[in-house]
Amino acid sequence: MATGAKGPAGEMLPLDRASSRSAGRLPYGAARLGKRAVWAGVGLICLTAVARAQNPVQPTTVAPVPTVKPAAQGSSSSDWAGARYVIAVDDLLDIYVLGLQELSREYRVDEEGRITLPMLSQPVMAAGLTLDQLSAVLRKDLLDAGVLTDPQVTVTVRSSPSNTVVLSGAVKKPGLYPVYGRMTLLELLTESEGLSDDAGGTAIITRAESASRAGGPNPAGAAQNVNPTSSRTLNVDVWRLWQNGDASLNVDLYPGDRVMIQRAGIVYVLGGVNRAGGFLLSNNQEQMTVLKAIALAGNFTRAAKPTKAVVIRKVSDAPGGKQEIPVDLKKVLANRAPDPQLLASDILYVPESGAKRTFDEVLNAAVYATIWRAPF
Repeated sequence: MATGAKGPAGEMLPLDRASSRSAGRLPYGAARLGKRAVWAGVGLICLTAVARAQNPVQPTTVAPVPTVKPAAQGSSSSDWAGARYVIAVDDLLDIYVLGLQELSREYRVDEEGRITLPMLSQPVMAAGLTLDQLSAVLRKDLLDAGVLTDPQVTVTVRSSPSNTVVLSGAVKKPGLYPVYGRMTLLELLTESEGLSDDAGGTAIITRAESASRAGGPNPAGAAQNVNPTSSRTLNVDVWRLWQNGDASLNVDLYPGDRVMIQRAGIVYVLGGVNRAGGFLLSNNQEQMTVLKAIALAGNFTRAAKPTKAVVIRKVSDAPGGKQEIPVDLKKVLANRAPDPQLLASDILYVPESGAKRTFDEVLNAAVYATIWRAPF
């Protein structure tokens, strides 16, 4: 019998058994070494887990990026008003000095037109300068005083009670509007969200004395179609400007100017009509006639007496302050009489047959007082 390797007790194993043993399992010493390695690996894993539990890994903290105000360029030229806005007394200015927070704050222009910066020995004259000019003056003063070697100063306007334009009348948002640079009439109307539905055709601009001394509304020669009524008053066709953007009507505005947008006229139709009330003239140039007013009022009723219609017009020097103009609507409809033109605040009255109240009683009613409550 062929013999092979020895067994654990020293006996000789058959060759086939020795080959089978060596082919199917590791030697005894190697097996023990493998088990020890496995247990050592398990122990290392456990120790690592314990260490992590006792000393957890801190998350990486990313420092926030500081917010830095953009570096000033030494002037307010980036602001469209920097080269145009002229500083006035009582203006509130916002001055930013790069790298010097002690000076970067708001400053009020005093009654003498000056501002006082803490690190400068003398007040600085600000009134009469543009924002860019004051910025240049402050840079020079800070440099001469040795406060900074390369001063970078930005000046902007926080508020200005004197540099305003007054807008009133038929606009959606009347009020005071600041003028921090060049402002035109179209820009002002845009700021006020446009004309209201009852706007008339004329904007009346009353110039401030300072604007008159400055050479009028448009030194560049624009606004040639403006109708001047006096040296300090302009009349502008505001509907043409607003609807068509006519540059010849887009006058410049100056601090202290007053702009009043006239309201469109209203004609009233009362009496025997289907829809009595007031009807708006879209602008002063619109031709409102008796037949148009009757059409807007939904025609007259069956009980109406169209041959007895009358137009009541306010005339200050007439007896009772009014003038009565008879109108035969039947003849007008038949083209046998002219169609009278109505003016703002006219009342077209169509009487009804069997009416209990006379026309004079209607005119003396509260509605009559309401219609004509405004003075001429």
